[in-house]
This record gives sequence, structure tokens and C-alpha cells, in this order.
Amino acid sequence: MCGICGIVTSDPGTSELEHTVWQMTATLRHRGPDGCGVKICAPPGIPRAVALGHTRLAIIDLSQAGIQPMSNEDGSVWVVFNGEIYNFQELRPELEASGHRFKSHTDTEVIIHLYEELGTAWVTRLNGMFAVGILDLRKGQLILARDHVGIKPLYYSDQPDRFVFGSEIKTILASGLYNLHVNWQAIYDYFTYLYVPCPATAFGGIRQVPPAHQLIVDLSDGSTRLEPYWQVRRLDDVEQAPLEELKVQVRTLLGDSVRRQMVSDVPLGIFLSGGVDSTIVAGLARDADASARTFTVTFEGEDFAAYNEQDSARIVSEFIGTDHHELSVPPPDPMEILNLVTSFDQPFGNPTFYLMHLISKRARGDVTVALSGVGGDELFAGYPRYRAVQLARQADWMPHALLKAGGKPLGLFRDSYRSMRLRRAREFFEGLDDDFVRQFAKWTYFFDEANKRSLLGRHFDGCVTSDRSLRSALERSTLADADNRVLHMDVQTFLVDNLLEYSDKMSMAVGLETRLPLLDHRFVELSLNMPFRYKLRSGRSKILLREAFADFFPSAALKAPKRGFNVPLAQWILRTLDDYFEAGSRSAHPLKDMLGQDIGITWREGIIDFSVVQQLRDQFRQGKRDNSYKLFAVIMFDVWWRTYIDGSLLGDRCL
Repeated sequence: MCGICGIVTSDPGTSELEHTVWQMTATLRHRGPDGCGVKICAPPGIPRAVALGHTRLAIIDLSQAGIQPMSNEDGSVWVVFNGEIYNFQELRPELEASGHRFKSHTDTEVIIHLYEELGTAWVTRLNGMFAVGILDLRKGQLILARDHVGIKPLYYSDQPDRFVFGSEIKTILASGLYNLHVNWQAIYDYFTYLYVPCPATAFGGIRQVPPAHQLIVDLSDGSTRLEPYWQVRRLDDVEQAPLEELKVQVRTLLGDSVRRQMVSDVPLGIFLSGGVDSTIVAGLARDADASARTFTVTFEGEDFAAYNEQDSARIVSEFIGTDHHELSVPPPDPMEILNLVTSFDQPFGNPTFYLMHLISKRARGDVTVALSGVGGDELFAGYPRYRAVQLARQADWMPHALLKAGGKPLGLFRDSYRSMRLRRAREFFEGLDDDFVRQFAKWTYFFDEANKRSLLGRHFDGCVTSDRSLRSALERSTLADADNRVLHMDVQTFLVDNLLEYSDKMSMAVGLETRLPLLDHRFVELSLNMPFRYKLRSGRSKILLREAFADFFPSAALKAPKRGFNVPLAQWILRTLDDYFEAGSRSAHPLKDMLGQDIGITWREGIIDFSVVQQLRDQFRQGKRDNSYKLFAVIMFDVWWRTYIDGSLLGDRCL
């Protein structure tokens, strides 16, 4: 795992170009603490110079032979690579048989020779997580590629006479080659999702390479073209296969994925919560390696008593026989969460990222690579919203107006800050809509269109509805089963822009590589084609997984309710984070001495209507509505604005 960056420019000044790319590379040292390198290419006959930068987290072949940027034998092809190629050991003999000669044992060098052999079709042979930049001086092109599912991020800015890319947005900002401006539509969307949907970012002119795409830059004229190389196909044989056959396929393919992802030249462990997904990954890892180590993080403090998973993880570990370790984390400081905005470089309002930060930071002292069970909920219907979809379909014969009226009494009850059941039930009835996507958005996300029109100022007048990203993802799915298309929609949106976003940013902030076996693109395609009735039935989720891997689960674990990976946000808002609003509405407050004098600048400048925020606070403090996520979204936006747009927290520098 590493950090990559680069520049394509028509400015021939190579000394200044080298200085700039080193400056960009410096912003990625947390992603690659084991080394860094830069390559400047300005060959005659090509009107644009190219600079490549790389920071290294050494995982495979720890020798100096693994240093990047790396080239082929004659220096005509250069690569910078972030991620892991899990089938590199299978590809290498094929390439050697075709006459390619290797100087290292890295997966990076396999990429170079595979590209030489297949051209732009190279990426279709890969199994892994990756963000790659390939400079081909013979063809005069730069190719950027992102993995099938979008596990590794890749950003770029395409401007007249210059093209800049990097593993993080801060890298592009550090180049000095980007003229900063706000993407108001992205901010508008953020308040619905608490993330910015791909391929946009919060910065106008900075975009993401979408998952399963290559972006090709022509060095002769600077033109670019974006090309998809993979999509989830409809598999008729899987749709029609009997349950017992599907169990065998799941076990075989996921077992292969785990085995491939356990290859490492540095210490490796498995995150174990005792839930379905992490238990399966841990069990398969134990099958592949009898010495497999599992890790569970336990949180000290009363707030986390309901969230600790050490008991269930311990039971599972003893049952499957792993070398288990419990890592204790002291009581967290909710205010520390605000400092992590610089890991995302854009507004991000899912507070679960703080848990991932704490877990990664603590685990990094023991391992450099960790396997995780991320992805199982989206592939096998683990979230409550999928039950809501089925329930609404069953009740579709009743007029929505009548159903909504029947749910009105729920509004009379006070929300519980420790359970989301009442809120989910109320939102189910309030969100019923003849338009499925709009209905799903109301159930799953936060500020709806009416809420945002009240909250946000005139800057957002031209914005279009935020459900378009969900609608587009749903329309792209060609799967036969309507419910599986909903899962596929979540894989393309919620998984990529939320879970994978914070998994990457928080683990890489401390130099920890997180691998996700359930997101092997082969397994994703297989899972999404399996009949939905084998995933969710009678309110019980992940049926096929539980049955296919029943031997990994002690009886207590199979019957245990699903625990969400969440923080006690409501308590944190009440006890600590609400002070942010107090500080932002007063001329003097102790918090301003800690966090800066311009707290609340977004509502003082009319970007946010503070009277609406005040209504949310009042409802929340009176126990009428749990508005904690909405309030947290406002706080994180204000911190981001102060950090990157107003610039006060970084000394007027956007780095």
C-alpha cells in the first residue's frame, strides 16, 4: 500500500516540476512511510513533460528492488502503484514464458510487464485493489486505473495545459497547479449522504477516477478519455443454481480470495468482531494458516459498553482456533474527531470513521496488514433497510397516505439515544413514496430535499436533487432480481463513497494496509447474482453465508443479533460536541481558544441558516428527535470550510 501522484504539463521547466512533485509526494508520507521516489520524464518528441511521485509502504519484497517509480528494462514504461495485486504470483510465470525478465519479486513489476504484453487490456487480468499510473513513453500516454470495486482512491484535476493526479485530494492542492473553487452541488449532496458521491469531490475541477475505469491522457495534445473495463454481469447459471451448489461456490471462491490476500512479507492479522462477515474471514484464514492471528479492539469507558465485542469475538476465536489478541483503546475524546477532517480533504459526516481511526492506530503496533469483513452487508442484505424494502413491497396494495397516517402516532414518542428502532419505524412510514429511489433515500440517509432547502443558503439555488446518484446506480445494474439491484446500487454508492472511503483514509493515515476478501470482484459478481431469497427471509439476513460456513459459528454466535459498527454519537453531541454550536454563536467561548476563533463561519456568512440548526438542536435536546447525525454533518462541514476554504486552520494554506 502506498501513495501515488503525478503531473502532466506543457511547461518545460523540469527543475520546477521536480520541486512540485516532491512537494506533492510529501503530503503522502503517511501512506508510505518506508520510502519515496520521483521520476521526471521530458523526452524529445513529446510536447508534455511528466512527473511521477511515490511513497512506499513495503509489504511484498521489502528490498530496494521494490522502490518506485519503477520501469521496464529500457525505461520506456514507468509505473506508480498503490495497492496489492493478489494474483501476481500466477501472472508472473506467464509473463516470464513470454520473454519478460524480472529484477524484483514485487507485484508492481508484474503490472509493468502485463501492460507491455496486453496494452490497455492489462487491467482485465488483475485481481486486487489498486490505483495505478502507467507512463508509456513509446505511445505517448499516461494511463490511470482504479480497481474493480473502488477500494483504493484516485483523484485528478484536468485543466488547460496541465493534468494533476494523486491518491488524496491534498496532493493536488499541494501542487499549486489547481485553482481552488467550491463544488456547491457536491456540498448539497453531502448533506443528504454525509459523503460526497463519486466521481465528484467538494472541489470544482477535482474528480475521482470511478471504480473499474481507466483514464487515458494523450501526451501529444493533453486530451483525456475515460473507459470502463469491468461491470457486474448477469449470470443466468447462478440465478438458477440450487442452494447447495451456491454454498459450495461461495465457500470455494471466498476461500480462494482469503488465501490470496494472506500473502505478505510483513506481520498480518484479521479484524474479528464476532459478527458473520469477520468470523467467516477469520475461519478461512485459520484454514489457510494454522497460526492466523485475530484482533479485537475493546473500548474503555461507559459510552462504549454496548459497543464492545470482545465477548463474542473471544467465543468465536476459541471455537475456530485462532491466536487471538484483544487491543484495549482508552476512552476517546470526541473533539479529536474534528481534527481528522484533513484525512478526507472534503466533508465527511459518518462518525464511524473515528472508530476505524482508533482501531487502525492501535492495531498498527502489532501488524502492518489487516484483513476485514467489509462488504458482507451490501452483498448479503445485512442492513435493516433491505427488510424495509421488502416490507414496503408487501404492503404496496395499501395506499401510502393511509400507511403514513397509521404511522403518525410514532411521532408522539421520544427518540431513544441508545436504540434506533423507533427512529427507523417512524422514518419507514414518513419515507413511503411512490418513487422507489426517493423512498430509499429517505429511509437510508439524512437531510431530504425539503430539509436542505431550509438549511442551505443562496449558493445552492441551482442544485439538482441528490437522489440522482442512487437513481443512476440503480439504472446501471442489469441484474435480474429487483432486490439484488438494490444491493448493487448500494455497492456502487454507499459502499464505495462511505465504507471504503473511511476504511482507506483512516487505515492509511497510520500506515496500515486493510484488505477486504469479500470485495474480490469475482466474489462480488457471484454474490450479487445469487437469488435474494437465499440472503434475506423472514427478517433473517445473510442466510446463505450462515449456512455455507455453519462450521465456523458456535451456536451462540449464530443466534446473536447484528451489532452495528457505530459510535455513541447522540451522547457525544449532548455532552461535548454541542459546545461547537455554542462557541459559534458567541463572541467568546473557551472552545474558540482550542479550535479557532472563526467557529461557525459557515452560518455567519449565510452558507447555512443557523435558525434551522437551532431547531434541530432544540428537538434533539428535548428528546423529540435524534438529530445527532444531522448536527454532526453541520459541524464537520464548518470544520472543513474553515480548514480548506477559509483557510484559517492551516494558515491560509490548503494542504
